[in-house]
Amino acid sequence: MKKYDSILLKVFLYELPILMVYFISLFAFGLETAAQSNGYAKVWYDFGGCYIFGSWMIVSTYLSFRLMVSEVFREKVLTKMTFLKERDEREVILTGQAAKNTMLTTIAILIFLFCLSCFQVSVYHVPPEQAVDGKNRVLTLGLTFNLLEESSQHKNSQEEVEKEDIVSYTGLHISSSTVILGLIGWQIISYNYSMHHAIK
Repeated sequence: MKKYDSILLKVFLYELPILMVYFISLFAFGLETAAQSNGYAKVWYDFGGCYIFGSWMIVSTYLSFRLMVSEVFREKVLTKMTFLKERDEREVILTGQAAKNTMLTTIAILIFLFCLSCFQVSVYHVPPEQAVDGKNRVLTLGLTFNLLEESSQHKNSQEEVEKEDIVSYTGLHISSSTVILGLIGWQIISYNYSMHHAIK
């Protein structure tokens, strides 16, 4: 299994530059043009999408799963990815301190992002017939928590009051993929910064 993982890891890494060339060539030629053409561009579009990109997705999913379940594979790959080095007992202790600091700051960031994703604030004008005591400006505070993403059509159907927004905040407008990628980058940067600071 270790040899099989090593081979797939090399496939994953070697396919990356091929994928970059594939996507650059598609954007240069035009996605719609390549999809609708009948020549070599169509063959390259189909082959790259089905075989190169498809196989890379399968390998990526498998390697991600192996990182979760295999301690040896996780140790081998992620230590190189995060530039983690433990050459003596002193660095082992410093690594523990840096990892603790990274974990605590990451939890703090997650709590902050959780608050931003749940809280809602809106200030808006309502028509004169809906004004209360002659006041047509309304402040609303809300709290939302959903285990699953709601569709935009469902959200819009809930807003029946005719209003003109002045200020409106309805939660984070960044995708979950962006948040996850940002946290991965933060983990690596925070750990290496803490380690560098501790060694100094």
